[in-house]
Amino acid sequence: MGRLRSQVSINRTLLEKGTLFAALVVFIVIFSVASGGKYASPINLMNILVAASLTGIVAIGMTFVILGAGIDLSVSGITVLTGISGAMMMDSGLNWLFSCFLMLILGSLIGLVNGLSITKLKMVPFVTTMAMMNITRGIARTLSNGKTITLSEEVTVFGLGRLFGVIPIPIVMLAVSMVVGFIILLKTTYGREVYATGGNQKAAWLAGLKSDRIIMLTYAVSGFFAALGAVLVISRLQSAAPTMGQNLELDCIAACVIGGTSLVGGEGGVGGTLLGAILIAMINNGLNITGVTPFMQEIAKGLIIFIVIAIDAAKRSRWQV
Repeated sequence: MGRLRSQVSINRTLLEKGTLFAALVVFIVIFSVASGGKYASPINLMNILVAASLTGIVAIGMTFVILGAGIDLSVSGITVLTGISGAMMMDSGLNWLFSCFLMLILGSLIGLVNGLSITKLKMVPFVTTMAMMNITRGIARTLSNGKTITLSEEVTVFGLGRLFGVIPIPIVMLAVSMVVGFIILLKTTYGREVYATGGNQKAAWLAGLKSDRIIMLTYAVSGFFAALGAVLVISRLQSAAPTMGQNLELDCIAACVIGGTSLVGGEGGVGGTLLGAILIAMINNGLNITGVTPFMQEIAKGLIIFIVIAIDAAKRSRWQV
């Protein structure tokens, strides 16, 4: 029975990835035809990957939380607060690299506060992280007085730089983040503990796993990647605004779910999340390049994501044992 379940799990994973790849191909064909071939140009495809970098990086952190059977709505707030804080530090004359390092620490600490609140105070993850999103966004607006902070050109290395003069640095950051997330989840004891805790927290606790510590760390990881996303944003824009990162948490959750990460925990991975982020970027880019109005874009984007998730859910049910 155990071997059968294992084979079903493998088949289901292959099917999920195959469905995603098929969806990517279908959208490329549809938008290419609708745009007269502009969509499939190498430059535009590169732009799609760059656009997917922010959602992808932050969604990788979100994957850890969801795998642990949690949810993190605070990622957009963490991105804004760490971005504004880092920009203010740079504007005051602090070294920009050191400022970026402090941004990552701040993001991790905010995530840790989320984790502590959920594990030690037994607060509900959804409400806790939603409250933290409002708190962090409010602090960011207060610190910046609602104004945009402009930065020096040296900061743009992460957002506008190119590796070997060819590959955009945001794509490199996304690839490195995915590799790091993949190694942690699949090659370390902690990663296996995250899957075990998300799959069945009570069983994990009975097996001797420190579930509270594991869950707490997933939120710290999510905060770290949200702050890394902030580094990317302020570097690309050469500025930090209290309005950046709007609806980022929803795109990240969508990327995780589209990529096959179960909202009940214990199933999924960063590879699928990356494909989900790319699919979302493809949809946004395709709707823009074909001239769809912003209002219709929201409807079309929501419908497409809904349909993709519905198809994926229907496919999964066939492999349940």
